[in-house]
Amino acid sequence: MFTITSKLKEVSITQLGIVGKDAKESDLWVYYQKESYAAFDALNKDAWDEVFNGKVMLDPDEIVNIKLDEDITIPAGETVSVYVVSKKGVLYKKSSKDEFAKYAPSDDFDVSVGTTTKKEFQQPEKLAEFAGRIVYV
Repeated sequence: MFTITSKLKEVSITQLGIVGKDAKESDLWVYYQKESYAAFDALNKDAWDEVFNGKVMLDPDEIVNIKLDEDITIPAGETVSVYVVSKKGVLYKKSSKDEFAKYAPSDDFDVSVGTTTKKEFQQPEKLAEFAGRIVYV
């Protein structure tokens, strides 16, 4: 799970580009919440809104785009949390930065260091940076 903070304008995320740990078909879910996951019980599945649920052919050598069932809209200056869950593993980069430190700034939003979980909605395991792509309008 990680956070995205918009800057001066509203941003709507329409797709995520996912990199798998292995080349396998996997059940994949994407959840979001309209604030930082530090502000609510992030391990409570009921606290999140599901915006994608489907089977995806993951690839460790290529980004696989998934179109979200519902856009994630981030008003100007606000933060959302995103949690990508895959039975077969989504690639994250290990981070040496602090949790919530910005690591991927753009003109329109900042992406911050988050955490990984070994199993869905279980205790956070390590700090990580989302290793995929964010497609937005």
